[in-house]
Amino acid sequence: MKTKYCGVLGVSFSPNKYHLVTGGEDNTCRVWDLRKKKSLYTIPAHSKLISQVKFEPQEGYFLVTASSDMTSKVWSGRDFKPVKTLSGHEAKVNSLDISEDAQYIVTVSHDWTIKLWRGSSNGGEDRMDMD
Repeated sequence: MKTKYCGVLGVSFSPNKYHLVTGGEDNTCRVWDLRKKKSLYTIPAHSKLISQVKFEPQEGYFLVTASSDMTSKVWSGRDFKPVKTLSGHEAKVNSLDISEDAQYIVTVSHDWTIKLWRGSSNGGEDRMDMD
């Protein structure tokens, strides 16, 4: 698939492998249909570049973006609408991951902290400082 979209910093396949999501320097997240070989959605996701994107690993119910704007955001995997903003880091968010059971999201920041976010109904956030 050739495209003029440059500056891609993060990429993730949906669990069914029909979609690809990219995030990059233009502060947007793009959802690509691999069968049609075209962009389906452009999400104006953040105010600064997107460092990483990731689909929920089981069914793709949601995706998460990490950004230099010091936040990560959770988006619906069905209509790509915002679900929640994960804020609290004091510097850019470099990386993220989602647990296999989708109960936790972990974010890593340039502020030397790791935050573990619970996706369960009791909510909350746990933090761990890096040495």
